[in-house]
Formats: sequence, C-alpha cells, structure tokens
Amino acid sequence: MRTGLRHGPAGGAAPAAPPISLTERLAALAVPCPVHPSVHRIEAAAIAWSRRHGLRADPGGGAHLLAGRAFARYGTDAATMFARWLVWMSAAREDPAALDGVPRVARGDEPGPAAVERAFADLWRACAPRMSDGWREGFLAGLAAQRAALFRAAVPAAGDYPPFGRDRFGRYLFDLVEPCAGVEAPAAVRRSPHWAAVVEASCDVVTWCTDLVSGGGYLTAAAGLPGSTAGLTGSTVDLTGSMAGLAGSTGGRNGTAGPDCGDGGDGASDRGGAGGRDGGDPVAWVTDRLVERMDDLWTAARAIPQVVERRGLDTAAAREVIQVTCAFLTIPRAYLEWLLESPRYRHLA
Repeated sequence: MRTGLRHGPAGGAAPAAPPISLTERLAALAVPCPVHPSVHRIEAAAIAWSRRHGLRADPGGGAHLLAGRAFARYGTDAATMFARWLVWMSAAREDPAALDGVPRVARGDEPGPAAVERAFADLWRACAPRMSDGWREGFLAGLAAQRAALFRAAVPAAGDYPPFGRDRFGRYLFDLVEPCAGVEAPAAVRRSPHWAAVVEASCDVVTWCTDLVSGGGYLTAAAGLPGSTAGLTGSTVDLTGSMAGLAGSTGGRNGTAGPDCGDGGDGASDRGGAGGRDGGDPVAWVTDRLVERMDDLWTAARAIPQVVERRGLDTAAAREVIQVTCAFLTIPRAYLEWLLESPRYRHLA
C-alpha cells in the first residue's frame, strides 16, 4: 500500500470549493484503520482506572479508540496502558499546576493528594523500572518542557510554533510507546537525527490535529499571518493506524530531499511562513501544513532501516526499532481518524 501523499495536478491553485478531502490527499487514509479487537475492554479498563485514581473518564471519551487504533496489533495490556497514559496526559494539560510534584514522584517520593500525582505514580511504577536511565531522563525532560509551554502566556508566531506545540502537547507521548510495547530502542538509534525527524513529524501531526479540533494552538498562530481571516472558533470533541513496509524510496515530497538526507532542519518550522493554496484561511493553511508533515513523516521513517543497518543491530534489536517506528506512524494515523470524525471536519473525510 502506498503511504505517502496523493499529489494533485502540478501548477495552478486548487479551487477554494469544494475542499479537497484528506482521504484524497493522503493515500494512507484510503484504507480503513484497524482497531484493536478488544477495544471495548480497553475502554472499560481505562475508565475504571481513571475513576480509581480520581481522574475524569467519561464513557466514549475516546482514549480507548486512539489507543485501540495505535496499538491495534498489540496485546490488550499494551493498548490499555497506552490509553491510561492518554487519559493522564489530558488531565495534566487541563491542570498544569498539578505537574509540579510529578518529578518528585518519578524520583521515588510518595505522591501528594492531587489526582494527577497519584495516577502518575501508578503508571510510573508500571513502566519506568524496566526502562533505562537514559529513557527516564528523556521522558522527564519532555515533561518539564510541557509544563513550561503550558504556562507560557502567548502562542508564538506560526514560524516558531511547531517546537512549542510539540512541547505543550507532550512530546513524551512518543517515549511511552516503548514501555507500553515492552521494548526499548538502543540509545544510539534514539540519539540519531533520523529518529528525531520521525518523532518530531509524528508529534507535529498529532498536535496539529488536536489544534484543528480545539480551534486553538497552530490555528491561533496562523491567524496572525498576513492575509489571514479572523474570528476562529471551534469546540473540542472526543478523541477517537495501519502501516506498510518501511523499505522504499527515501526521497521527500515531489522527489525533494527529506529529513533522511542530512538536512537537519525542522521541516515544519522551515515552512512555517510559507504561502499555500488556502487564500488566507487559517484552517486551510494548517491543513496544508499537516498534509506536508505527513509526507515528511513517511520520508523520515523510510530512512530508519538504513540507520538500523549502519548501527549493526542484531535481529532482535532491529525488530524492536522497526516496531517502535511503526507505532510512530500509526499514532498520527489514529489522530487523523479522530480529526475526520469530528463534526467540524467531517466534510474533509
């Protein structure tokens, strides 16, 4: 199955109406996204866990669907653990002050009375002990970056938004794939620029889908671009991948160089002020960036088998690296499904 972009005709701007559906622009959406066969058990377990630890867990809240799509080919326990982390991350974003005591809990202190701390202690005990010191340090660095971003008063300009958006959403979500899956990628792979390119692109897609549904974030930044329309509104709705082989061309969009070619830059930031076919509409502008970022993601992911080969990993370690990379592809796919199931963007399906 092709997993990159479906490009429109070269030259000329696309008509403003009707909008081009994302399923036409992204070939990965042409095939239904698999869902874990035990998704309802995952939902029940996530709700029970949330209530036990004092977190809000509304039936149909959607973390189970996201986890069920992202971990469709894993065991029920793995998908359930990921769903619990998603519930916890949502609670942390709603109450960033509650994150103050979380680093102390991670170092072994007893949690305080806050539900966010108590729930984190339970998740941390289940995941952290089998992970390396390097993994734990990376996770906690992402958590600190999220807290700082959540307390930032103003959203940066569109060109500077992507790294801020990743931090505010919680880039450590992609660290959590490993303990949920019961694996850990070698440190040499995790430190490579190719791995960073995959994680950043995946996190951007997830973050921008969230921003599109909420009506804030990148949309707020895009509204400040010259020629933008104003008056953005939106309502948050409930949260709602599949993956082909990574082998293939490492070329980027339309044959241009991608992150695997040693570019080293943040493709999202580099294009932050670019024009598009949106005619000044922030929603269309962000949607265009999202489509481009999905192409970046697949370009970067196709470079990972080469990284594995250069590092000389044994078969088991190589399999685990590819396994995690596949999850980095299915998570944004799950968020795209959620985006297209929201009332505001159903017309793009």
